[in-house]
Amino acid sequence: MARWVRVLAALCAVLLAAPAFGQIFTDMAGRPEQRMLEKLAAKGVFAIPQDRRFQPEERITRLDFFVALARAVGLREGSGILPEYRDLQEIPPSARGLLAALASAATVNQRKAVRKVQEWEVILETDKGTYGPGEEIGLTLSLRNTAGRAAEVEFPTSQRYDFVIRNQSGEEVARWSLGQQFTAQGLKLTVQPNQQVVVGDTKWKQLDQNDRPVPPGRYELIGVVTARPQPMSVTIFFTKGFVTAFPDNTFRPRATLSRAEVAELAARVSGLDQEALAKRGNPIPAQDAQDVRPEHRGYVALALERKFLLTTDGRVRPNDPATRLDAAVALDGVMNVLGRYDFRRGRFRSIQPGNPAILSVTDGRVIQNFRLGPVVAVYRNDRPAQLQDLKPNDELAMLLLGDVGDVTYIEARGP
Repeated sequence: MARWVRVLAALCAVLLAAPAFGQIFTDMAGRPEQRMLEKLAAKGVFAIPQDRRFQPEERITRLDFFVALARAVGLREGSGILPEYRDLQEIPPSARGLLAALASAATVNQRKAVRKVQEWEVILETDKGTYGPGEEIGLTLSLRNTAGRAAEVEFPTSQRYDFVIRNQSGEEVARWSLGQQFTAQGLKLTVQPNQQVVVGDTKWKQLDQNDRPVPPGRYELIGVVTARPQPMSVTIFFTKGFVTAFPDNTFRPRATLSRAEVAELAARVSGLDQEALAKRGNPIPAQDAQDVRPEHRGYVALALERKFLLTTDGRVRPNDPATRLDAAVALDGVMNVLGRYDFRRGRFRSIQPGNPAILSVTDGRVIQNFRLGPVVAVYRNDRPAQLQDLKPNDELAMLLLGDVGDVTYIEARGP
């Protein structure tokens, strides 16, 4: 009984000044998008202003959108080089680091590509989905035997594989095998039924054959099994650079973006560029589908399908300036595709009063303590709650700002 009294006293002490539910963004309280925005704020995609107003209907500027996009992808300042825009002086110094990182960041359209060639599955995998400027890209090439019997693959030399990089014009940028040494004696590889074997792996440093960084653009990462009589290949698409500029080499930080442009950027940074291109001929389920420009059709179709973009009264309004809420919907989609909502989990133990207050959780073996943010969104059994509604042994899922930063969003489940 004394333990329960101590826990309740600690809760009361710290919660007297705690925010009520819904006050992360006071102008979003009770709206369907409230929970989505609280998760974005908890991950630092959108800052929490002093007046705690999100202003959802306000048009978002290019500067604010690209900064939020960099945060959604998880980029950090201090990496990458910002292009020398003619209006560079109009970009606040505090934003230049994130913009530089986004200008050189890269994504792949899928982490695993599989191609069927007779009885073989040729498999190319990357170690991640999103990469920072100059970060090594891990590539692994495998073969899987889908036949009901053992199968054999022959190689004319000791070389079993190759990796080739091509730009969007089809020009070869780099090839792994150049400069490597191989013996002239051939090889045979026997693979058992349903067995998958790694043929080769490497790390590409985003450099061309002459060790120069590849410029922003779209590339093919091609894995080749150098088999005889016919090599087998599989491709993953790689896109680098997500900061758009105008033909006169200006960034125009205070200008706006259209809803279709936001949809395109969300798809590209999520590595869905190739999927969007494949949907260019798909019908767009909106009354104003004819207003979608040809270059945006695939992206808008994809965005509607994946909820990166929402319709109003059956209209998509592709050329309207994007609002802050439009941007939030798109960035929530990016976070989900990239798995950026990295919940920390544990059972609730207590809240220790202080400035800041400390949340204590356990997994049954060890105890972990986390700092509570100035404002915290709490849901218990999918209903709005407050910190004092948490009960011992509730299962918590928490979002932190950074790796071990403030807890600003909590989902709790318990009897």
